[in-house]
Amino acid sequence: MGLRAVLSGVAVAVLAAVPGVSTALDIARAERLYEEHCAVCHGADRSGYIGPALNRDETKLSRGEVLGRILSGAPPTLMPQHPSWRGVLGAKDRDLLADLIKTQPARKLSWDMPDIRASLQVLVPPSAPKAKAPRYRIDDIDDLMGVMSRGRQSSGKESKVIFFDGRTHRKVGEVRTDFAPHLMDFHPTDPRWAYVRDDAGWLHKIDLYEMRTERKIRAGLNGVSLAVSRDGRYVAAGSYVPHTMVIMDAQTLEPLHLLELSGIDPDGKMVEADAGTIMALPGANAFAIALEQAGQVWIIDLDRPGMPYKVIKDVGRHLHDGFFSPDGRYMVVASYDDHVNTVIDLQEARIVRKIPSGCKPHVGSGAVIRSGDRLLGFGTNIGDENCASFEVTVFDMQTFEVVKRIPVVGPTESPAAHPNAPYVIVDIVGTGPDANKLQFIDKNTLEVVRTIEVAGTMGHSHFPEYTARGDFFYVSARYRGDRSLGLPGGQLAIFDSKTLKQVKTIPMDVSAGVFSRVRARSVVVGMQPPVQ
Repeated sequence: MGLRAVLSGVAVAVLAAVPGVSTALDIARAERLYEEHCAVCHGADRSGYIGPALNRDETKLSRGEVLGRILSGAPPTLMPQHPSWRGVLGAKDRDLLADLIKTQPARKLSWDMPDIRASLQVLVPPSAPKAKAPRYRIDDIDDLMGVMSRGRQSSGKESKVIFFDGRTHRKVGEVRTDFAPHLMDFHPTDPRWAYVRDDAGWLHKIDLYEMRTERKIRAGLNGVSLAVSRDGRYVAAGSYVPHTMVIMDAQTLEPLHLLELSGIDPDGKMVEADAGTIMALPGANAFAIALEQAGQVWIIDLDRPGMPYKVIKDVGRHLHDGFFSPDGRYMVVASYDDHVNTVIDLQEARIVRKIPSGCKPHVGSGAVIRSGDRLLGFGTNIGDENCASFEVTVFDMQTFEVVKRIPVVGPTESPAAHPNAPYVIVDIVGTGPDANKLQFIDKNTLEVVRTIEVAGTMGHSHFPEYTARGDFFYVSARYRGDRSLGLPGGQLAIFDSKTLKQVKTIPMDVSAGVFSRVRARSVVVGMQPPVQ
């Protein structure tokens, strides 16, 4: 029935018995305000997403405290500070939002195939002339670096993808997404195209030659997972709201197949599941998707009628991200609550090992390196409240035995590696005093040999990514988006990969994920093919 049916014409709920609340709540207006200003971070159903849940059953803040957060933000999180909202939300609208949050339960939303299909927008007619090569100067399209710029309020004109030449660090274009962009994947066979998923669930097909969005479609109401099949025919997007995955024609974005994500979890309960990582198998025309709460991985055959799938059960509790072995045979999936990285043999569709991996594994896009005669994988860990120590887990990619546990100064999220660079980079995440630091692990000794603080940051330094040739790396810094006190909203910091000296700083509003186009030709980060 879709989101439109949920936002019904019911406009009044009597709330006189609740202290401090207006006697009548215009629910329809309050929900529209929430959808416009809050849903991108807190979930379209108000049950939480990047930000916490905002509903009467889960929000423990008082109504006054909710109003205070709306007005003043919550540094150092992504919640923008006052006066960012001046001229955007008046006092009456802030009151409406506070009343909605404190008196209404989370919503049950649907977004089915008719809703998805109806959301498709063709922004550039198929008959429109197209450039045969990039309209900007760049030696090799693989040098392209895409940086997600969320914007201070995670929506509006500041939410966009900004592209740079990774050799010269010159900006070559930007594409507005309207909602905070989160994830990018590049077409594996046609260098013209890229796909971006934003936090409001839209999928954008971007023409990299023209630097514009050609088409977009709302695959779900929140959700970030995204993958393009290795033959380039299909693109898949998974959602948290609702619990679905949709497979689309990569050329037209026409939705072809919808999967509802649910299954029996490792504790024997039937549950709905968020769409964790989606990955395109390198050795078959198939997608693999991790069902977060169900603890399952599905392998979806794109060549057979009906796109049937195999189910691998008991992968772990609360699955998240993953990566492939360089030969594409194995998939390594992080299990938050079991503190393991589970290894799946994709040819045999079975679990072969569960690697103990510290507190709350979060492997990002993975990192694999050659160290002497060994092929090693790196598992990062974002930690939890009971974590006694922080580490990076190194394991053999042939036997999957743990080789070393490397102590680091805090929780880690996104490892970066490149064949031509001497270090594996890990970002220190969280909100503590080390959250603006990067640590560098020597490939030979497997020891942390350098720690640097990104100059000028006051919050976070995340998502390191090597350029195509490995001679530089990009880092998103000051991940809070606060300009209310005259501070810059964030920056992209660029470093020399051998000297570790910062070579350039580019102001950017809440910069986030960084993606090198060379990923389109790579099976796994750290084993990138050469670029001449």
